[in-house]
Amino acid sequence: MHVYPAEFARFVHDRLVEAGELRSVEMLTEVLSVAYQASLLRDEDRWVNFRLAIARPGPFASPSPDADPTEHHRLRFDRPRPLDAHELRRLAPAAALQRAMIGVMDDGPRGLQIWGMVRTGASWLQALEAGRTLEGRAADGLAVVASGPGRLRVSLDGVTLAKLTGGVLSGASPDVFDSRWLPAACADDRREIFDAHLGARERSGPAPDPGILRVLDQQLVRRIIARVRHARHGGTIVLLPQSRADEVATQGRPIALKYRFVDDASRRRYRALQLRLLQRLSLHAEHGDGRMPDWRSGPGCGDPVLAAIDEALLELAHTIAALAEVDGAVVVSKQFEIMGFGGEILGDLPDVPTVLRALDLEGDERVAESTEGVGTRHRSLYRLCAAVPDALGIVVSQDGGVRLVASKDGTVTYWDQLGTAPMEI
Repeated sequence: MHVYPAEFARFVHDRLVEAGELRSVEMLTEVLSVAYQASLLRDEDRWVNFRLAIARPGPFASPSPDADPTEHHRLRFDRPRPLDAHELRRLAPAAALQRAMIGVMDDGPRGLQIWGMVRTGASWLQALEAGRTLEGRAADGLAVVASGPGRLRVSLDGVTLAKLTGGVLSGASPDVFDSRWLPAACADDRREIFDAHLGARERSGPAPDPGILRVLDQQLVRRIIARVRHARHGGTIVLLPQSRADEVATQGRPIALKYRFVDDASRRRYRALQLRLLQRLSLHAEHGDGRMPDWRSGPGCGDPVLAAIDEALLELAHTIAALAEVDGAVVVSKQFEIMGFGGEILGDLPDVPTVLRALDLEGDERVAESTEGVGTRHRSLYRLCAAVPDALGIVVSQDGGVRLVASKDGTVTYWDQLGTAPMEI
């Protein structure tokens, strides 16, 4: 069912009440109506995209010589301007949503007013795309993001409350990385890496938490997806058990690779980086003060070696994402050994006329859907996951949609994984 600003506003209002925030339905209706209309406009040859900060100027710091350079800061107009769609169209180029927000407040008798801009910089977006931690980042408060025609997202301090896409309303997307089944699907591969680390250690003593490898895998996948979405080309990535990945690389079945990589250490770069990370963290555990540095903060972790490893991991994610821009699938093992790209999933695999869409993280609740209305990328991946039940597939559409596909209980199932990309823009 398609919804309109009033229904959207009531949905957002109820989510805000649950979060302890009180905003009037009337104000929310007007903001969302104006934002929706503005998102349908074009400025020269570009759609109008923007972020709105629904707050008074007070919470945002004014720039000063001793201000923290990483903090948000405000630029106030000498006089507020009424909020309307064409004013947003005019301001959007000066407040690109990656770097700034347009400040909107309810000014009583004068109604909703645009009071200026909040400069956020792009570091928050770069950090999210890199999968790094964001400690100390200033809160955004209540925000509305218009990222495409009729495509709105409402968030509170960066947490999604509601989305409107194609006239369809939804709440926050469940993040399948929080499920139990997905980490378990690669648990044996991670255990082999951790055992290799333990076997190579020169001295006994405290070892890092093996759960670090699960976090590392998730971080790599999030980074890859973010870069593929950013390229707006779409792509398919297939993760296979090591034995099946070797079969693809040597025999070309059930995926024929147009570009195969030589079986050498470069193909297994991720494994080498994992072992280096575990080794460095072991040194910290043995000789440090008991506090484990967070390598996900990149240069901010305080250890140049860990920072260099993090940069290498980020570069690896960029490499895999770039391979996905070539037509065909990128094939990696579940240890992210890169077998090749430009893969064609062979057409002699049985068709899959129906798949199940997961309604929850574990896929316990599912609904059947026909595959007639989806593209070739999706249908090919469905056939592969039906024929190779241990396979995992990620397909990114040109419009930014992300779908994770696997076989669950003998039936091909997919999860809409829209929450993997920062701000869902």
